[in-house]
Amino acid sequence: MGGIKTEEAFAKNWAQLVELPAVTRPKPLVWTPERVAHWKKTGEKPGPVMVWTPEQTGQFLDSVKGDRLYSLWHTFVFSGPRRGEMCALPWPEVSLDALWLSLNHGEVLSRWQDQETKELNEWAGVEARVESDRVWTHENGEPLHPDWVSRRFKRLVELSGLPPVRLHDLRHISATLALLGKADIKVVQERLGHSSRQITSDTYTSVLPEMMRTEAESTLSVVPREVAYDVHQQREISPNAFRGNVAVLFAHGARYTGSTWVVGAQTGPRAPSSERFTPSAGAKSTRPTPLSNGSGTTAPVRLWRYFGSRT
Repeated sequence: MGGIKTEEAFAKNWAQLVELPAVTRPKPLVWTPERVAHWKKTGEKPGPVMVWTPEQTGQFLDSVKGDRLYSLWHTFVFSGPRRGEMCALPWPEVSLDALWLSLNHGEVLSRWQDQETKELNEWAGVEARVESDRVWTHENGEPLHPDWVSRRFKRLVELSGLPPVRLHDLRHISATLALLGKADIKVVQERLGHSSRQITSDTYTSVLPEMMRTEAESTLSVVPREVAYDVHQQREISPNAFRGNVAVLFAHGARYTGSTWVVGAQTGPRAPSSERFTPSAGAKSTRPTPLSNGSGTTAPVRLWRYFGSRT
C-alpha cells in the first residue's frame, strides 16, 4: 500500500490558496429622531449596529437605576467592556481606591460591593450559596452567564421604551461618548482592545458628526440624567441657546457654599451681555431651572444645576 512523504505533504501551506470574500464591518448608526419615528411606525431597525444619543443613554440609566445590577449597566455604558470580561471579572482585579476599572466608577462599585456582601451574608449557611470572587453575581453568589446578561439587558431596554440596541452596542456607545467628551482616540482604542487606531477611527468618524450637538468636558458630563428638583425661578432666554428641546448654556463661574451651587452662565462663549446670567445667592442646587424660549416652550437645562437672574 502506497503513501506520501510527510516532508513533501506539508512543505506548502495549501490554505494560502483559499480566497475568502471581503467582510464589510457594519458602521454604527445613531438613533436620530427620524430613525426613532421610523422604528416606532414600522418596527424596523435602520441597521444591525445602533447607537443611542447621550440623552437616550441617560434615559436608559435612569430607567434601570433601581435594578439590582445597575452598576453592571453603568460600567458597560462608560467603559465599553465585552460581556465575557464583565462576567469573569474578579474582585482582586478591581481597585476602588485607584479606580482601576475605569473612570468615575468608584462610588457605584462601592455601593454594589456593600449590597453584594449583604446579600451573601443573608445566604450564609444555605446550601445553594456559591463562593465566588466575581464582581457581578446572582444573589446567592453564582457567577452570571453572558447569555443571561444579554437577555436581561434586552428586557430592560424593552421596558424602558427606548429604541433597541444590543448589549454589544454599548461598546460603541461607550466609545462614542468618550470621543464626544474629548478623550484621546488612542485611549479609546486601548480601552476597546482594537488592534490599531485606524480601526477605531474608521468605526466612529461616521458617528460623531451626528452626536456632536453639544460640547462636553468629560465622558460622564455628556449623558444628561433626571434628578429630583425644586423650581427656583423661571427665566426667559434667547432662542439661540436652544438646540432641539434642550437649552445649552456655558458656565463662566461657579461657587459652592454648604449645599448650594451658585453658577454664572451665558448662551455662548462670546454671547452679548444681554444673554448672560449672573449668580443669584440662595439658589438651590437640586435641579436646573426651567427656561423658556420666549414662545411658551420651556426646557430643562441639563448641563448645569442652576442659573441666576438675568442682567
